[in-house]
Amino acid sequence: MVKKYVWLFVSLLMICGLTSCEKSESEESGQTLSVQLSQNEVTAVDGIVSVEMTIGGFTQLDYLEITKVGSVKSATEKCMKSSLSEKYIYQYTVKEDDDAQFTFEFVVVGNGNKSSEAVRLDVNRGIIKESKALAFTNLKCISRVTGAEVNGTNGLPAVEFEVNNRTNEQYNVGGTDLGIVWELQPGRYGLFFGDTFGSDFYPNFVNPGPNGGSWRSNVLLFSEDSDLSDGLVINGAAMDESGKNAREICYGGKDGSGNGDWTSIPTAAIRANGTDYVHYMNIRNWAGWMTNYSSLYKSIDNGANWVRCQDVKFGSMSNFGQVGYFKKDGYVYMVGTITGRDNKPHLARFHEENIEKQSEYEFWNGSGWAKDNETAAIPLFDDIAGELSVAYHPKFNKWILLYFNGTRYEISFRAADHITGPWSEPAKLVDGWQYAQLYGSFIHPLSLEGDTLYFIMSMWLPYNSYLMSVELLSK
Repeated sequence: MVKKYVWLFVSLLMICGLTSCEKSESEESGQTLSVQLSQNEVTAVDGIVSVEMTIGGFTQLDYLEITKVGSVKSATEKCMKSSLSEKYIYQYTVKEDDDAQFTFEFVVVGNGNKSSEAVRLDVNRGIIKESKALAFTNLKCISRVTGAEVNGTNGLPAVEFEVNNRTNEQYNVGGTDLGIVWELQPGRYGLFFGDTFGSDFYPNFVNPGPNGGSWRSNVLLFSEDSDLSDGLVINGAAMDESGKNAREICYGGKDGSGNGDWTSIPTAAIRANGTDYVHYMNIRNWAGWMTNYSSLYKSIDNGANWVRCQDVKFGSMSNFGQVGYFKKDGYVYMVGTITGRDNKPHLARFHEENIEKQSEYEFWNGSGWAKDNETAAIPLFDDIAGELSVAYHPKFNKWILLYFNGTRYEISFRAADHITGPWSEPAKLVDGWQYAQLYGSFIHPLSLEGDTLYFIMSMWLPYNSYLMSVELLSK
C-alpha cells in the first residue's frame, strides 16, 4: 500500500513538473502578454516622440491600448493587431496644448480580455522650432529634355532655352514620357522614361500620345549636367548591342490584348546600399491601370546592366503599385498609391540595405511603424495623387511632395516638417490649362542644393518631357 502511494506521489510530481516545464517553455516563447520599451523616458525631437516596443504574446494579441496622461484631459486610443508587429515603433507628434512633461501608458489586451501590466513612458516635450510655410513663385519651362525640337507652336510649350539633346537621333528616342531622375554617382544622374518610340515619332495633334515604331516599354538616359539653370543636357543612354538604340530595361511583353503583359512602366528609382534600383509597374490593361504586379530591377554596375529582383513584389491592388523614393538617415522612405491617378498616398520605409527584403518594410499607420504589414498603412492625407515624387530639402527643413491631380487638372505641391505629416494643403504648382495634358512631376536631386526646385514634367500632346522650375521661399 505504501509503495502505491509513493508511486502516486511521484506521478503527481512528474505531472506537475511537466506542466511547470511546459508553462516555462510557453513563457520563454513569448506567449505571456507583455510590453517592453526600448527606453522609459524620451525627449521629443523636432516635435516627434518615438519609442520602440516589443510585444510579448503577439499570437494572443487583440489590440494595444495607449493612454496619454497629463494636466490636459487623458486620451486613450486603440491600435488593433492588424496594424501592429512584434517589434513596433510608436510615434507621436507633439501638439500645441501638450504639457512640458506628460506620460504614455501602454497595455496590450489579448483574447478573452486578458491584459498585460501597464508600462509607462515619460515624455519631455522639448523645444519645438517655429515652422514657416514653404511657398513657390516664378514657374518656368526651362527646356525640352527628349525628342526633336518643336517648341512654341501648335500648342506646344515655349521653352526658356533650346537645348537640342537630339535623343531621336542619338538614342532612337523620339517620343517618350516621365523622366524619373536620381543620382547614381556624384554628379551623374539617371533618367527613366516610360513607353518609348523611335526617331519616326512626331507629335500627332489629332491623336496625341504614342506613335511610331521601335516601341520599348522604358529606356534609361544619363545626364552629367550640374547646372540646370540653362536647361538639362543628356550625356548618354543604356544602349543595345547595335549601339543605335536606347534599350528596354524592365521587360514588357507588348501584349495589347488587355489580358497579359502589356508593358512595364518605371515609377521611381533610388541608389540604396551602393546599388541602383528602379520600381516599376507591369501593366495588364490600361483601362483602370490594371497591373499584374509591381516589382524592382537592380544594377550593380552604375546603370549599365539590370536584373529583376524576384523577392520584391506588390500585388495589383497594393498601395505601393506606384511609388516615390527618398533616402534619409539610413532609411529609404517610400510614398505610394494604387496604380492610377484616383487613389490616396500611403507611406512606408525600410533600411536601405533591406530594400530587397520586403518582410523588413515598415508601414506608417498614423501613430507608429508596423513591420511587414502593408494593410496597416493609412493615407497621408485626403487627396488623390498620380505620378508623384518626394524629397527632403535641408535648407528649408521641409519634405516636399509633387503629384498630378486630375480633379483639379494640375501638378500639386505639398510640404511638411515630417514625412508622416501633417502635410500642407495642396497648392497649384503647374496649371493644366496653361500646359495642356500635363502629368508627372519628378524632382531633380540638384533642387536640394539651393532655392530653385527643378522637376521633369510630361505632356501628352508632344509626348515628351520638359525641365520645369520654380523658386522656393519661406513665408
